Amino acid sequence: MRHLGTFGLAFLLLLGGFSGLSAQAYWVFFEDKGPEKDWYVSHPDHLLSPQGLQRRQQRGIPLDERDVPVSTTYLAQLRAANIEIRHTSKWLNAASIVSDLSLAELRAICPAVRDMRPLGRFVRHQVPTDATPTPTPPPTTFDYGATQNQIEMLNVDCLHERGFAGKDILVAIFDSGFLNMDTITAFDSLWLNNRVKGVYDFVDKDTLVFEEDGHGTMVTSCFAGNDPGVYVGSGPRVDVLLARTETVFEEVHQEEDNWMAAVEWADSLGADIIQNSLGYSRFDPGEGDYTYADMDGNTTIISRAADIAASKGILVVTSAGNEGNGNWHYIIAPCDADSVLCVGAVTSFQFRSSFSSVGPSSDGQIKPDVMALGSGARVINPFNGGVANQSGTSFATPLVTGLVASLMEAHPLRSNMEVIQAVRESGDRAMSPDTAYGYGIPDACVADSILAEMDSLATNADIQLNPDKYFNFYPNPVQDQLVIEVQSLTSPVERVSMYAVDGTLISSFAPQEDDDRWILETSHLSPGIYLLKLHLFGNPFVSHRFVKQ
Repeated sequence: MRHLGTFGLAFLLLLGGFSGLSAQAYWVFFEDKGPEKDWYVSHPDHLLSPQGLQRRQQRGIPLDERDVPVSTTYLAQLRAANIEIRHTSKWLNAASIVSDLSLAELRAICPAVRDMRPLGRFVRHQVPTDATPTPTPPPTTFDYGATQNQIEMLNVDCLHERGFAGKDILVAIFDSGFLNMDTITAFDSLWLNNRVKGVYDFVDKDTLVFEEDGHGTMVTSCFAGNDPGVYVGSGPRVDVLLARTETVFEEVHQEEDNWMAAVEWADSLGADIIQNSLGYSRFDPGEGDYTYADMDGNTTIISRAADIAASKGILVVTSAGNEGNGNWHYIIAPCDADSVLCVGAVTSFQFRSSFSSVGPSSDGQIKPDVMALGSGARVINPFNGGVANQSGTSFATPLVTGLVASLMEAHPLRSNMEVIQAVRESGDRAMSPDTAYGYGIPDACVADSILAEMDSLATNADIQLNPDKYFNFYPNPVQDQLVIEVQSLTSPVERVSMYAVDGTLISSFAPQEDDDRWILETSHLSPGIYLLKLHLFGNPFVSHRFVKQ
């Protein structure tokens, strides 16, 4: 496990610098989903929770074979041979096992075994095979207290003032523990409003996550903390899932294995965002280190899993790493995944923190993507509930998580990748991104405007294809008056024009912005066919033909 925070408390970690490979820890991949697949195909409601199914439906992401669990028949065959199964991955159609058997011996036990790989690695350069806006809430003003600077640096307060602070957005936090988070005042609103939607410890296989390490408590406070006048995070109205995937005093590939299990758990429960302030490059003796060449987005299991999560509509926000001053220097997995939002750290003067890992990824992507305050960030102390300073990309990352949660609330029809695009384009270095700052420090309200433009373009395109969803025209044929009623429209109508069938303009007017019903006099028209054009903001128009009797 590598916390991506430095300094303070018990979280300054030692870096492993040794090579080697465990002879008994493997990922085993299967040929297919086994005899159970057909049952799941006919019972798709058993693949995800109702919340997970709803999120897929809202984002237009269909269920596919990756959502079918690993075959229990195949797992039973392995267990019958006394093979320990640690976790399974339906997305990879694989199981992590502990065994000293060869591939041929495993196939003799379970003929469906396709391949085996050392724990932590996938196949380098393998490419994945598949890759109505809510009403605006009332403005909100928060008394940020100690977090004022880190909130204003991202201009998230502007988005909060527009009424968006992450309400109903489900964020899954993967970390090493959430010490005392169930008793600290800054998290009261999570518990009182039933916004903790799930808790699980993937290390010890239980739900006792509040007695372990406090790194996750500090991370979560950066966006979900809410103690008015004392401490307010960047997305204080989010819902959360809490997953412990890490141990503190070792760095082993099993932690990536736990992460893989947690991401599928989060997807099944309908998570919109994964907040990850953990990363991987070097490990304990005997585990086997990664190399910079492995940071290509396709080699490590965790980066592969992050990209699959993105393909399922989840927005993954992850830390760049704290290797800037070390021998490694570069970003660490899963920051190298091409579909994640990777966050580096800056100082209060908006200079890159010296410890913040730099890019590019080994396949040439600009990484990190964006930056936020990571030197002297204000967090909630897990031991006494007070406010403390911490440094690391661990704490820059959740500040951006709160920003994207607020954007997703404001623009529920935009995809995870569209939100990432808008955040990048809002950065103060977006015109000239580099491998130290990426696209720079994002501006929440600039990103909001970019997404609003996307909303408008998408709505206008749909209006042109399906005008009857948005307008009601009657009667037709018409005698003395034609009525136009707006049924559902976010883009204003700038002008209404009437034409004869030969294209001659008969009349035109600009309606009042708040009008939703117009009456056109038609008694003076000669019998025949006429054309209406409703010109929308941004120049597209809706056409409607009517007959004058």
